Amino acid sequence: MTGGNHWSYDILKQIAIEGCTEDVEQLKALFADEIGSRRRMDCIRSVEDLIDCLERADELAEDNVEPLRRLSINQPKLIEALAGYTPPANFRDQSVNLYQELRLAEELRHQLRIAPVQSVAVASAPTPAIQNYTTPAAFTDRKRAAIFKKLSEELGRYWRRLGRSAGIGEGTMDGIEERYPHDLKSQILRLLQLIEEDDCHDPKHFLVRLCRALGDCGRNDLRKNVEQIMSH
Repeated sequence: MTGGNHWSYDILKQIAIEGCTEDVEQLKALFADEIGSRRRMDCIRSVEDLIDCLERADELAEDNVEPLRRLSINQPKLIEALAGYTPPANFRDQSVNLYQELRLAEELRHQLRIAPVQSVAVASAPTPAIQNYTTPAAFTDRKRAAIFKKLSEELGRYWRRLGRSAGIGEGTMDGIEERYPHDLKSQILRLLQLIEEDDCHDPKHFLVRLCRALGDCGRNDLRKNVEQIMSH
């Protein structure tokens, strides 16, 4: 390809991964603010992991390749590719799930208040009627309880796949199994709490991260269930 051709987003990422010569630890320090938590930081062992983490945190996307520019130092091919890259004009309109996530994130930025989780038990409380999912919708205690209940009952053995997709380490998940042997429901609830606690510094990311992880681990059916719960 030459600079006059259109470079796809996936090709940009691949060029960045293959051409990067920087030490991963140095890159993690460079993107510490975007990575956000120590747990996520510990899960990053390669440039590919870093890019995946930035995407999950909504810091890198097809219409926002600025982090790749920060990776382009000493990468002439990536600099050339970025110069020839144009984000799809209709990217937002075509991606329904991303649109939903962005709307949700915007609402959570203003309304979401999640209290620290103290135990595996999930409490629910009656709440007033909420606007639908594509308009501002608060993540109420009732909706949180419904989501946790649904996933604890139907996620099953996929819970470790969900954990990996959400950036939870294998050692942490081993600890969950040791703490709740033969109690799959409690294992799932504890995993959900850890994902939630990991984003407690910025709660608006929790549902976005959860929905993406459900899709990534092959449970789009449960992702749709979560979105349906948020729509009522």
